[in-house]
Amino acid sequence: MENKNLQVKLVIILSALGMLSVLITIISDFLLLGKPDSAVNFFIIGTETMWDIDPWRITLGTFIGVFALPFQLLGLLPLYFALKPAGRILPIITVIGNAHALLIGVAFHMSYAYIGRGWALYHQNDISKEISSKMMDSFSFYWLTLLVIMSLEILLSSLVYIILVIKRKTLFPKWMAIFSQIVIILITFTVLLAFPYPIGGYIAPASINVATLIFFMITRVRYIKCS
Repeated sequence: MENKNLQVKLVIILSALGMLSVLITIISDFLLLGKPDSAVNFFIIGTETMWDIDPWRITLGTFIGVFALPFQLLGLLPLYFALKPAGRILPIITVIGNAHALLIGVAFHMSYAYIGRGWALYHQNDISKEISSKMMDSFSFYWLTLLVIMSLEILLSSLVYIILVIKRKTLFPKWMAIFSQIVIILITFTVLLAFPYPIGGYIAPASINVATLIFFMITRVRYIKCS
């Protein structure tokens, strides 16, 4: 019993650190991409919004995010221990998919440093648009490739999560299947689209991390209640 109580306490403490790291990453998103705009316009423009952001913001935002992102793995602990009664393999697959997506997120976040400076060069009048355009196409291809890989891993993990919660014995009630990470991301994006100028331009860049924070909060609260 003592070991069980110690485990629960450690999970609660460490997952709180994981959530704190998400908050820090959200701050880094604000630094990297935040500016007065509507959320809809931000999603249309994408990373090109960085072209006139001060270099110090891009540098600070990049390194804060890269430092904080690995600690987000701690936020997955309540998910693992809540799914653990469902078996050995599938709960691990669920967590590894999410964890690997977070680790890829480090490279994804680091790419903002290059993309931001690339857009700044693109908008300089004394730079060849043909050369800079090809450079930005390459940057965008790598950036989007990482985004697609992360999305597929989160989708796979979410599908396994839904199956486990509905079909297997876990610490979560069956209605928790609604709160898979992919569903939370889709809902978050939909809600954020409604944010107008100027606040939308600050909130929309953090949409993925906002969804991650919500997912961590929900799984952590349910784990505490069920433990």
